[in-house]
Amino acid sequence: MRFLASLLLAFAAAGSASAASLVNGSFEQPGTSSLVYLTAGSTALPGWTVVDSTPGGDNEIAYTNSAAFGGLGVVASHGSHFLELTGVTGRGKGVKSDAIDTVAGTTYRVGFDVGAFFVGGQGSYGDVTLDLLVDDVLAGSFTNALGLSTAGSDWQRFSYDVVASGPSMRLTFLASTALTSSYLGAGLDNVTFDALPGQPSGSPGSVPEPGAWVLMILGFGLAGSSLRRQVRLA
Repeated sequence: MRFLASLLLAFAAAGSASAASLVNGSFEQPGTSSLVYLTAGSTALPGWTVVDSTPGGDNEIAYTNSAAFGGLGVVASHGSHFLELTGVTGRGKGVKSDAIDTVAGTTYRVGFDVGAFFVGGQGSYGDVTLDLLVDDVLAGSFTNALGLSTAGSDWQRFSYDVVASGPSMRLTFLASTALTSSYLGAGLDNVTFDALPGQPSGSPGSVPEPGAWVLMILGFGLAGSSLRRQVRLA
């Protein structure tokens, strides 16, 4: 039984070490006390890489703390940090997630907040459209029509359901290149990724997860121990 217990711990550790989920969806890490510009290729945000779909112009995004421009009405939707994907100015820039573990055939829901801003002393920055790409393929464009006439941050929640086709996927969020979208401010915050309730735990013919192997081995071991006890009693 001690051997089986050791196996259980080893497999559990292996399962937890290999699992990969969406990381840093609210961009609270690494944290900043003001505003930092991150250029294309940067991996300063755990779980994300800065990307630029329109090389040749500005290629930075802004990583900011609510305290930096809170006095002007610009704050995060969740936590104290958020991304502003136009950087100084421009469109077509954003972030791509690290690989997220998935199960083929399972439906997942991507949730995210899109921010449009009315900046104190400067006025409306206009409507904001963000593009969502799944494994580098455009999944949809999501527009937050700014509804403010005074200084503040207008955050709108969006979601998109996607069926996994393989063992992992990557999400990319870009400030849309559409001319109807702001080139001065495009907020992104509170990104989530969850399997919808009632989804299968694995696809047909898939290899059992480490946890499943543990249960099988433990079951065989308990059955063997019971049989040995019965033999000794006989």
